[in-house]
Amino acid sequence: MATPSAGCAGYLDPDSTQTLREALDEYYARNSGLVDPAGLPTEVAEAFRRHDAGHVVFGCDTSLRGESLIDTWTIFGSTAGLRGYLEYFRYPQVNQIFSDAGFAKIAAGSLRALPDMLRVFARSRRLRAKWPWDGYEDRLDRPLRDLRREFDIRIV
Repeated sequence: MATPSAGCAGYLDPDSTQTLREALDEYYARNSGLVDPAGLPTEVAEAFRRHDAGHVVFGCDTSLRGESLIDTWTIFGSTAGLRGYLEYFRYPQVNQIFSDAGFAKIAAGSLRALPDMLRVFARSRRLRAKWPWDGYEDRLDRPLRDLRREFDIRIV
């Protein structure tokens, strides 16, 4: 397992040797305030798990900046694309998160993250293949650094 610097999540390390499964465990442990997929209807839980796996693979934290980046990665760097991303918003649990955070705060955070979002867009164009939004589970026991190399994912 990669040793994170003090206070830094291991999955944020571009060369993390954590498996995707280990990194997701760390992600959930570090972000206890997240919506727990275990308590959701199956279809909604799967959508949240795909989103959370994206956070880990693309090395995005849960700050407003990190959420802006994972949204950009999801649209341009995963097989979800814009259609899959927009489908995510049909779940009331997702809309509640946006409502709780405040739309003005989210918009301001996204504007501040715009330069990094443009970097994500550019890097997503260079991927060898798009990250599989559906079917990522067969990669749970692979190290993050290997997955990132396979897809040519470079963390922003």
